[in-house]
Parts: sequence; structure tokens; C-alpha cells
Amino acid sequence: MLALTSDESTALLPVSQARVPIAIRAAVLSDVPFIDSLQRMHTKMVGFMPTAQFEGNIKANRVLIAEEIGENGAKEPVGYCIGVDRYFKRDDVGIIYQMNVKPGRQRSLVGAMLLKAQFERSAYGCKLYCCWCAQDIAANKFWEAMGFVALAFRTGSASKSRIHIFWQKRIRRGDVETPWWFPSETSGGAVRENRIVLPIPPGTHWSEAKPLVLPGLEVGESAAKALPTAGVPAKKVRKAKKELVVVNPRAISAGGLRFAATAPSVIEEKVEVKEKKAAVKNDPRLVAAARELKDRWLEQVNGGLYLPEARGKYEVSRGIEEPDAVGVGRTVQIGSEPKELAA
Repeated sequence: MLALTSDESTALLPVSQARVPIAIRAAVLSDVPFIDSLQRMHTKMVGFMPTAQFEGNIKANRVLIAEEIGENGAKEPVGYCIGVDRYFKRDDVGIIYQMNVKPGRQRSLVGAMLLKAQFERSAYGCKLYCCWCAQDIAANKFWEAMGFVALAFRTGSASKSRIHIFWQKRIRRGDVETPWWFPSETSGGAVRENRIVLPIPPGTHWSEAKPLVLPGLEVGESAAKALPTAGVPAKKVRKAKKELVVVNPRAISAGGLRFAATAPSVIEEKVEVKEKKAAVKNDPRLVAAARELKDRWLEQVNGGLYLPEARGKYEVSRGIEEPDAVGVGRTVQIGSEPKELAA
């Protein structure tokens, strides 16, 4: 869905402007219908957020809108990005939750401009950005073209049995030192269940087969035990239904007519309740083992081993200005009057 140009050049091209005139702005609540309609169009690729969650993200200033500027100056929304510059309570790692571009404007670098704008407005301490992407969709090509590296994977929802790839990028231009990172376990989120996260083994491409690891397994058990039965859809939890039943033992029915005694009918409330399935958690020993594997793996990766090669095509990194020399001020324009700032 978000694959970019077919140009196979390995040189990084700066993304200063999309192939159509584009303006990026913060979303407002009136953008919700556009965002929701585009999400429903591409739910398989971007997942699903309820309207209330969209509104909450907009109020928290987590949503960017890309607008195409027409010849007469009219603006039409063509894409959006939902992201935040803090993930797993880490100030140095941000995450993209959804990146979505209208059909007909994909492959026009609209997504790249949204991504660059998200990097630029992030807090100074944010040095990494990540995202989760289902392994079987074309959007992985987009993240790869933007310079993201596939570090790890997890199992998606049990009903679909998909694999999610964890992509990450150093967002500061020229940064080769910030340590890579990924979580050892996730909970909630799009999957809404606990999932163990494993590193992608050396020599294994992100598109190749990965094992399914689902909660409910104990050490030494096969993952097949936790998989849903083939062909049987997952059961949905339904709300309790209330049914009013009229009870009158002296009522007589005959020939389609009903004759009731003068005594008042007794109304009983019949409630049907379906129990909600308890959340299944990973075996604590597996979680501990995954944490140790992650730590050992990242120690090797950040030491210069095993890291997959970045295959970025476009330069969307954030430019960070060098600090001025100590004791030397700099002049900036604020309003109509220049102001002297201490270094």
C-alpha cells in the first residue's frame, strides 16, 4: 500500500517536496471523518482505531494531515500520520501507529513528507523511531525505503496468525552511535494480548518465515497448542442480553386468540450472560528468557555485529543544529524584533 517509487538507485534522495504540492499541518477534530474513512479503506494494512481513539490522539497533538494544494489554492487531505515521540516510557524512542495515504497519491512521497514532519516536531531527546508492520503487506517496502531496519518480530492476533515486523530508524542525520532497542514483550495495543518479541536471526530476511509464539505456552511446549483450531473462527464476547418474559399461568390460548385472567401478569427479567474469556499471559520463564535474549542480542548488534543492512532510498532524517560555542550568542528573529540569545 505504501510502496514508493520504482527507482532502484541506492543513493539517498532528499525529500524536500513531494511529487504533488503538499502542505503538512496538525489534525483537528473536523478531520476525523476523513481519517476514519481512509482507515476503513485500508484496515488490513493499518489496523483499526475507534473514533474516540482518533479524537483522543488529535487532542493530544499526535496526528498530522497532508493536504494537496490545488491550482486555485484549495486544499484536499490526501494522507495522515499518527505517531508519538515516546514509546514504552522511553524519551529516546518514538513510534508511528498509523501511516495512511489515499489511493492515487501513494508513490508520490506524501508518506515520506509526513514521516519527516513527524521527526522534525519530535522532542530533542528522541533519537529513534519504530513501527510494527504486518509481514505480509507492501508497507514494509515503504519503511525499508525510508531507511528503517528490521530488528525483531512478534506474532499478531491468534485468529489471523500473522507475523509483525519491528522496524526502527535513527532519525538524526549522520547518527551512527545511538544504540538500537526493541521491547522483549508487548501487551495491549493493536494485538490486545501479550506477545513475546524475538530478534530476527542473522542471515534471515524480514520477509522469510518466522515461528509463531503465542501466550499460554509453558517452556518446552509446541506453539501449535496455542493456535486456534483450523477453520473455526474466534469467538466474540457479546454483551449480556436482557429478555422480558410475561408469565401468567392462568392465560389461555386458542385459535390464535389469547384470553387472560383478570389477575395481573408477572413480568420476569431473564438475563443471558456470556463469560468473557480471561486474558492469557506468557509463562514468566519465557518472558525472562526473552528479556535476556534481547539484552544479549542488542549488546552484539550495538557492538557492530549482526545488524541488517539499511536499504534506505530517501533522506527523511532530522537535521539537528550544532550548538554554538560557549560564550558566543546567536541572533534569531522573533516577531519583528531580533533577539540576542545566550549560548
